[in-house]
This record gives sequence, structure tokens and C-alpha cells, in this order.
Amino acid sequence: MERFANGRDMKIHALSPTYFMVGSLLGFALLAGCAGPRAVRGADTPGLDNAPMSTSLDRKDLEKALKISMEALRTSKLMARWEMENDPTVGVLPIRNETSEHIDSALNALMTEIESQLINFAPVRVISLEDQGSLIEEIRQQQENSAYDQANIARWGKQMGVRYIVSGKVFSTDERTESARRVQYYLFIRTVDVETGEILFQNQAPITKAII
Repeated sequence: MERFANGRDMKIHALSPTYFMVGSLLGFALLAGCAGPRAVRGADTPGLDNAPMSTSLDRKDLEKALKISMEALRTSKLMARWEMENDPTVGVLPIRNETSEHIDSALNALMTEIESQLINFAPVRVISLEDQGSLIEEIRQQQENSAYDQANIARWGKQMGVRYIVSGKVFSTDERTESARRVQYYLFIRTVDVETGEILFQNQAPITKAII
């Protein structure tokens, strides 16, 4: 007990170790609760790449749609035709985005993946468009223009020096109710003979995303 000058007494209570332990645990709990989202790797988090985050197109969706189209190409009459020719040349145009999604970078990756798959399983020589900067810029500007003319494909193919052109687009339909939303996407792929303009292969792969 300690006595002050005014004569009043004050008791000093010793704080027990238990008091400090409880306080520390509460502090850590509060910090953990305020931490929020944390960064993770897909390889370390099972199912992370498969789980949809929204109704927007993601990499998994595009991979699935492309797989459908490439499997259709493997068994098409066009593949049989290529096997009969002597190293036919093929060029792949940028995939046109006709959705409201900002997926241009994903579609650029998709174009590269189409080139890779053609190189790996088709009896063709793939000519890269990436080395022709002015031409790819013209194509992209045309794709952003509502007056985009499919007839330009033959001209672009000749500028690239290829016999066949692979082109494509992604489009969607969107339905909503008060409590749900469904978006149906379609990856459309076709191959054209540059010399004749004939469509030799055409496929449409559907992908559906929803919030229900």
C-alpha cells in the first residue's frame, strides 16, 4: 500500500500472467480477422483453377472451347486434305471479341495456342502473324470496326504468304432474372482457302456460365 501526500491510500494490484496471455490472444485474433484475402498459388490450392469467380470468361473456359474445336478439326475433311498436300502453309488471325468482356489479352493467348496445336499435330507449316506488325494492326482495327469484312481474309492471307487462314470470334448471349444470371458464350472457328475463298472447316463450341 502506498500513501500519498493528501493522505489518501491506493492499493497496487499486481497483474497476473493470465491477464497478459488473454490480452495477447485477443490481439492476435483481431489481427488475423483484419488480414483479409491472401495471395495463393494455383499449384498449392487444389481446385483453384477450376472454380469460377464470376460469369466472365476465364482461361479454363477458353481452353475447354478450344479443345472442342481442335478435336473437331482432327477428324475433319480438311485434315485429310492437308495430309495429302506437301507442307501446306497456314496463318492464324487474332480472335475477334464480340462480347462485352475485356478478354483481348486472353484471346491473344488463344491465338498463340491455336498456332502451337497446329504445329504439334497438323501436317502444316504455320506462318506467324506476329512478325508482320503493320498487317496485324490493320486486322485489329478492322475487327474493332463494325464494318469488318470477312472478304479481307483472302487478302490478308496473300500478304502473309499462306494458303489457308484460320480465323475466329467469341460472342455471347446474356439472360437475367431478379436472382439469377446465365451467360452463354460461343467460340467460333473457321478455316478458309485463300485462293478460292472456300470455307473448309467451321466449328462452334459453347460455354455456359451462370449465377443461380
